[in-house]
Amino acid sequence: MNRYHLLSIIFFIGGIVFFALGIASGDVKTGFFVFFPFLVGTGVYALLGFLLFFTAMLLFMFGFVESSFSESPAFYDEKPPVETKSSVKGGGVIFIGPIPIVFGSNWRIAVLLMVSAFALMIAMFFLLNL
Repeated sequence: MNRYHLLSIIFFIGGIVFFALGIASGDVKTGFFVFFPFLVGTGVYALLGFLLFFTAMLLFMFGFVESSFSESPAFYDEKPPVETKSSVKGGGVIFIGPIPIVFGSNWRIAVLLMVSAFALMIAMFFLLNL
């Protein structure tokens, strides 16, 4: 963990504290839209909480950029990485409405996922039309 990640954690906790103070004072309102929580605020606590959250996100991303340009990677204990050959085969199906998007690392997995996506489409058609 580099200094930017540590600072981002501190700023994130500071943002939570300011939002909690805003909720306690009535300046910040909370709610849920579908399953996404949201905050609406008009006071100084809401402004400071938002600025600290935004700064925490920027520092967190900048920490990864800085560690990728450093001489020794932070993920290893000063040993060179051992190169191993491994093969992972997989795939997935994404449904956007009734339309499936199928992807796979080889054609057998893609065909299997296409068949299962078609079966799921038919099952959902019958379940929704009961």
